[in-house]
Amino acid sequence: MSRLRLRRSARVLLFDERGDLYLIRLKALLNGQPFVFWVTPGGEVEPGEDDHTAAERELFEEVGLHSKLTGPVLENTGGTYTHLGETVRNYDVYFAARCKRTEPRLTGTTPEEIELMQEGRWWSLQELQQSVERVFPESLAELASQVLSERKPA
Repeated sequence: MSRLRLRRSARVLLFDERGDLYLIRLKALLNGQPFVFWVTPGGEVEPGEDDHTAAERELFEEVGLHSKLTGPVLENTGGTYTHLGETVRNYDVYFAARCKRTEPRLTGTTPEEIELMQEGRWWSLQELQQSVERVFPESLAELASQVLSERKPA
């Protein structure tokens, strides 16, 4: 049995000029099988780092952007999963930002991250609502729509 680790993540709802949302497709192994899913840019908050700083860092590391962040706009329990023999309970803090559609470029910094990150693409909120692909959090289309209507990202 693996030990449980609490993991706090800072993530970014990155919108373009039209209100489309940028997601990254990850391909990991789950029980020895490929597990493919889409998520917003973001990652683990490092020791001594606050959520906002972590979100800024992750956005730059994953898609090469320095964008003004608003928020946090959402906090969400990301669920429990097993990764590299460790059971992780995730807690996500989301910020929002805007950029031009042509600006993000999928980069990654560590060899593991580069291997996991398969592609980045823009999704309309309608595409997200209708998609049969695995997207986390599962209610992302509704959450992003709510953020756009309540708080305009910078």
